[in-house]
Amino acid sequence: MKHSNHTNEQFQVFHATNNKALRLRYKIVSTETPPIYYHYHRGIEILFVHHGIGSLTLNRKMYNLEAGSIVLLHPFQLHRVQFETHTQPYVRTTLTFEPSSFAPLLKHFPVLFRFFEQIWKGQLSVQVFRMGSNLTYISGVLERFHHFVSEPGGDEDLESASMLILNILDYVKSLHNGGFGGAARPESHAEKIMNWVEDHYTEPFDLSTLAEELHLSKHHVSHLFQSETGSSITDYVIARRIRQACWLLKTESKSIEQIGALVGISNFPYFCRLFKKVTGLTPNQYRKSHLN
Repeated sequence: MKHSNHTNEQFQVFHATNNKALRLRYKIVSTETPPIYYHYHRGIEILFVHHGIGSLTLNRKMYNLEAGSIVLLHPFQLHRVQFETHTQPYVRTTLTFEPSSFAPLLKHFPVLFRFFEQIWKGQLSVQVFRMGSNLTYISGVLERFHHFVSEPGGDEDLESASMLILNILDYVKSLHNGGFGGAARPESHAEKIMNWVEDHYTEPFDLSTLAEELHLSKHHVSHLFQSETGSSITDYVIARRIRQACWLLKTESKSIEQIGALVGISNFPYFCRLFKKVTGLTPNQYRKSHLN
């Protein structure tokens, strides 16, 4: 269902924040299809699908998701999950945690710590996995984790939480090493459009140029992207630009005005307004919140 305030809703949920070191949402059930937009998380997120059939847009590729799928997401990684709930509910567990809070304790496990650092600071070659018949083990770990963090103050016991995260990382690492990654779908029109945006998002956006390069009409390009992803091309371009701006504000000493120009928004007041609308913070506030 299309909402008249589609853009504002996207901006409100684009940047998922949490002040806790970890957050576990255990077996959340959705029986209606909610509006899901491109977004990212400050920390590492692991998504476990218990029931349902849907899709994931990640790294400009689209993946099928089903019961037994696990998705491992890097911090600040733009993604979108969509499930069809008309025929069956979507049941999932999400674990999001701030990696810097757990790094000191995980360092005592060198092999897993290298894998953890690859998730935190590197780039995994495979991020979508199929659990197959191994659902029982990970379900038991998640249930134990759920009872642990449900207790008052439980999420502040980093040592105990680290042991449970170690169990989950060890399990996911075994899937990663075993090569059980989910296969990406054949390249769709939406993926071609996202690849084009990746090459051009720092430039003024021109739908005519995009349509011409894909040998399609402007209307057809817009319709294809909306139908395949549930999002407008403009919303995707904005999401990509703001995500890059967040990264630059964290890692570069350039002025905020320069960063706006680097991500394709040369109008400084507009960049500041848009950034705050998306993240809830001004660029300056965002930069200060990430100072070491």
